[in-house]
Amino acid sequence: MNLEHKSLQLFGKQFFEKTVVQPLLIAILLVTNVSAQQLIDGEKLEVLESKVVVRNSHEAVWDALSSFGNVSKFHTTIDDSMSLNGTTDKAKLGVEREVQIPDGINNIINKERIVTFIDGVYYTYEVYESENFPIKKMLITYGVRIDSKGRTILFSKTFYKLNNGLSTKFLKRKLKRFGMDSLLAYKYYIETGERNTDIKILRKRYHHEDEEHNNVYAAVKN
Repeated sequence: MNLEHKSLQLFGKQFFEKTVVQPLLIAILLVTNVSAQQLIDGEKLEVLESKVVVRNSHEAVWDALSSFGNVSKFHTTIDDSMSLNGTTDKAKLGVEREVQIPDGINNIINKERIVTFIDGVYYTYEVYESENFPIKKMLITYGVRIDSKGRTILFSKTFYKLNNGLSTKFLKRKLKRFGMDSLLAYKYYIETGERNTDIKILRKRYHHEDEEHNNVYAAVKN
C-alpha cells in the first residue's frame, strides 16, 4: 500500500507540473516578452524606452528637439545631418532628413521622415532607408513631459524590427546604448549650451541617481 501510495503521489506531482506549472511558466514568459513588444501596422516590433531628467524648461527641451534637419550642429552622436526633399530643418509633420551616425569603421546612414507630430509634446519619425545597419522597420519617438515631481523629462522610444531574429536580439544592447547616448547629448546641450561634447565624457558625467531606479539620469553632484 505504501508503494502504491507513493506511486500515486509521484504521478500526481508529475501531472500537476505538466498541466499547471509548466503552462503557467510559459504564460509568464509570454507576458514578459509581449510587454517589450508592440503591434504596429500589423507587424510586431521590439520596443526600447529611455528617459532623462533635464534641468531646464519644457520649452527649452522642445526647442532642441525641434532642430531636426540640422541636429548635427550640436548633437554629439550624429556626425552629419541635412534636410531632404526641400523640407525645412525644423521638425514638423512630413519633414525628412539624412543623418550619419558613427559606428566604428562605417557610419550608419539613415533617411528619416516625421510621421506623427504633436507640437510641444512629441514627434515620431520613420527610418525609411538605412545603410550599414540591418533595419527592416524602425520608428523612433522623442518627446518631453513634466513628471509628478515637477521635473522636465526628455524621453525616447524605439520601435524596431531588424532583418532577422538573430540581429534583433544581438543588437538590442547596441540600440539601447544609441538611445541613451542620444538623450545624454540632448541633455548636456540643453543644460549647458555646449555643442558636440564627446559622448565618453557625457557617460562619465552622468550616472543613475534616481531614487526610483527607473533609468532616469541626473547630473552627478560635484
